[in-house]
Amino acid sequence: MRKGKIVLLVLLVIGSLVGCGREKAPEVSSVSIGKDGVIAHQIVGGFEQDYDLDELQKLASDRVAEYCAENGADRVTLESVDKAEDKVLIRLNYATSLDYNDFNHREMFVGTVAEANEQGYQLENIAFISPDNQPMELGYMEEQDKKQIVIIGTKPTEELMINVYGKVLYINQSATSNQDVSFVGKKGVRITHPEIEDDARESVLSYIVFQ
Repeated sequence: MRKGKIVLLVLLVIGSLVGCGREKAPEVSSVSIGKDGVIAHQIVGGFEQDYDLDELQKLASDRVAEYCAENGADRVTLESVDKAEDKVLIRLNYATSLDYNDFNHREMFVGTVAEANEQGYQLENIAFISPDNQPMELGYMEEQDKKQIVIIGTKPTEELMINVYGKVLYINQSATSNQDVSFVGKKGVRITHPEIEDDARESVLSYIVFQ
């Protein structure tokens, strides 16, 4: 199986995120940040391709094996591939956020706020907001070397749940971006793109500060 075909299929599944399904099925795809740095990724996608489940399992396995052959053993692991009605659930684990980045061609950074600044993310230009709707500017954010941040890119029409191991303190204000970012409980954030403006397909970054 050629690499291009494998990558295309996985990205098609990732790109066809949906918001409905059986009662017990997840509504949207999710990314969970582990305290050990491992990223757990559950993809909820439409199953409209001319592939059966065994073919999809093989394609996903081949893609993971190919990535690990190039980047190191167990950098990405395939947990399962399941089908529920017209949807497919793919569960993957990534050793680091960089592996998520490289495997999916989607930007992701996980580290401290101080490290994000050192990496060149212009956080001083981001308008943050707390769960009680209070604004926060980076210059007033204390202990930036102790607060963690997730920076992740999503594209129009995507929905994604982000789960972190600590309490979410701040998220970027939706008014300053092309997507909606909202708190879900104490440790979750939901990112949605309600519409596409001017057929824009560029990835938009979301920012989640937690501790």
